[in-house]
Amino acid sequence: MSLPRILVALALSATLVTGCSAQKAPPEPSESNAAASQRDAVRWTIAATLVECVGVGRMTCMQYRDAPGGPWKTHYGPIEGFEFRPGYERDLLVRFVAVPKPPADGSSRRVVLVSEIQRRAEMTDQPTALAGTAWQLVAMPGAATVAGSRGPLSLSFDEGGRASGNSGVNRFGAGFEADATTLRFRGAISTRMAGPPDAMALESLYLARLQQTASWRIEGGRLTLRDERGTELVTFSPALR
Repeated sequence: MSLPRILVALALSATLVTGCSAQKAPPEPSESNAAASQRDAVRWTIAATLVECVGVGRMTCMQYRDAPGGPWKTHYGPIEGFEFRPGYERDLLVRFVAVPKPPADGSSRRVVLVSEIQRRAEMTDQPTALAGTAWQLVAMPGAATVAGSRGPLSLSFDEGGRASGNSGVNRFGAGFEADATTLRFRGAISTRMAGPPDAMALESLYLARLQQTASWRIEGGRLTLRDERGTELVTFSPALR
């Protein structure tokens, strides 16, 4: 082939390569790690105090809510990137990372902090109308009886922000946070004795009602606890001393 023809062929080849390159679509932008973390995050509210719990041995654990006004749950382990500080209730965004081949006594996921949304000082001023009082259950809508296999169901409040009582079969304890109208129980623990099926069902209902409590009122010498919608949960009269 003559030199002029070779030059023409090379020019045509360069034109074709350039045209193909020009038609190639630019790469799609990839999602940043921060954006992916925000997308996969869930909201947890961390309680202001630790509670006793049992893992490998006796220890203290954080409590969290994963739904507004929901029951407190126990978190057995750390939240990576988060430092617990007592006295403040904190709203967090967290995400979960799978743990490959977790040990038999370990979690199958790690909890990782994405961001802290808000913190609130714990309510610590228990009103004198509750602190130091003891009560006996007299009414619980939906329950056929208010007495368990081990006596009347009860609730008492001490001066240090702890509540306790008889739930029908077992004894229970919990922290409480209150002001002049609101009341929340947190970190409930209980003994683990078994009883008759009807007594165990009554106990489960009673403890669930305490976890749903959002407000309190004493009227006519009786203490009534209500949920966030104002529905009556349980009513007590003063316990006999």
